[in-house]
Amino acid sequence: MAEEHGPGDPSICFVIPYFGHWPFWFPFFLESCRSNPGIHWILHSDCGIPENAPPNVTLVETSFDDYCRQVSSALGIDFAPTNPYKLCDLKPALGLVHQEELKKYDFWAFGDLDLVCGNLRNYFSAERLARKDIFSTHRRRISGHLCLIRNTLKMRSAFMTVPNWKQLLENKDHVA
Repeated sequence: MAEEHGPGDPSICFVIPYFGHWPFWFPFFLESCRSNPGIHWILHSDCGIPENAPPNVTLVETSFDDYCRQVSSALGIDFAPTNPYKLCDLKPALGLVHQEELKKYDFWAFGDLDLVCGNLRNYFSAERLARKDIFSTHRRRISGHLCLIRNTLKMRSAFMTVPNWKQLLENKDHVA
């Protein structure tokens, strides 16, 4: 089992909204979280409380419609997608949408439920985190399956530099 984060290690929290039904591989994802006790996950979902969730995973029960209203209010837009897959477009804005929940963390992250992570602290060491504000698994773009971002206003708002970001998020369809 991975060690919990020490006093000099920056705190990390993943935020993942997911609606519908937990996928069949979800128990493996939870075990992956359990093996990273020094990292927190907050899941916003209507899928119900997962069995045997580790203590570093928090479930915020909400409906898809209520979640969309929360996003609309936080970003000052009309976020009303017809399909939860649209939430993929929202990932870079999650730090701003959930800034209140994330205020005690040094880094926030987004990711996918179909990842089984090894020891994340092994890679996201205090030394490595001190050197950069954003970590993506792609060299030239943000990766949707795992991205770690320093929790500053500048980085929580960085998605706003995308031209027409409001129109893109208000589009009811996934636009990648």
